Amino acid sequence: AALRVAGVMWFSPGLGSERIPPQVRVLAGLALAVVVVPVAVTRPLVPAGAEEFITLCLAELAFGAALGMTLSLLLEAFRFGGEVLDLQAGLRAGQLFDPGSGEASGLLSTGYSLLALFLFLQLNGHHLLLRAMAASFQMTPVGALSAQPGLPEVICDVGRSMLTIGLTVAAPVMGALLLADLALGLVARAVPQVNVFLVGLPAKIALGLAIAAAGAPLLGPQVRALVAESARYLDLVVRACG
Repeated sequence: AALRVAGVMWFSPGLGSERIPPQVRVLAGLALAVVVVPVAVTRPLVPAGAEEFITLCLAELAFGAALGMTLSLLLEAFRFGGEVLDLQAGLRAGQLFDPGSGEASGLLSTGYSLLALFLFLQLNGHHLLLRAMAASFQMTPVGALSAQPGLPEVICDVGRSMLTIGLTVAAPVMGALLLADLALGLVARAVPQVNVFLVGLPAKIALGLAIAAAGAPLLGPQVRALVAESARYLDLVVRACG
């Protein structure tokens, strides 16, 4: 049962980041398991042998990871939207190392993901994950895991929502940059002597940053809607594994 809690904590938003030391994540999972498991587990299960015990441990760990990754994937929508904007605005040329993902990331993608995580925690989105984890022991007791027919549909629905949210976040800046590209194309046709590439690249970067800063207040309602959707997806994951 503690492995289910550990899987949730290891892949949860924020705590599952690469910048958090593994020792901290393990200790946080064990500390939460000490609190949750005695209350949530009412009927202890005694495995018949070592193979059944190992299978049970792996299944519980995978179930907890699925719960944590559901929220993490939904929050990755904001990073995806930022990556699209970095590519279109020309910011991918100067990528920075992001300690959260452990790889090079663009300016807007890093900023969007950190701001979305901050708003998610501010709106108590992590409480949804903890409540879903506690409720999962009642709806799906230890040893009762089984993949339901609707599980692939839930996974596809989460991926589709991630893409939709990411494109919605990037839509205002994408529209402004598209108009900028059209304007630069007209300038290139009207005045061929102008080096549109040298003029347009810094102009697009400045325009993208300005529109992103102006649209930053819109991230609050979008994260609030994401928190509301997260409760539904967590419930679907729990039911699809029960």
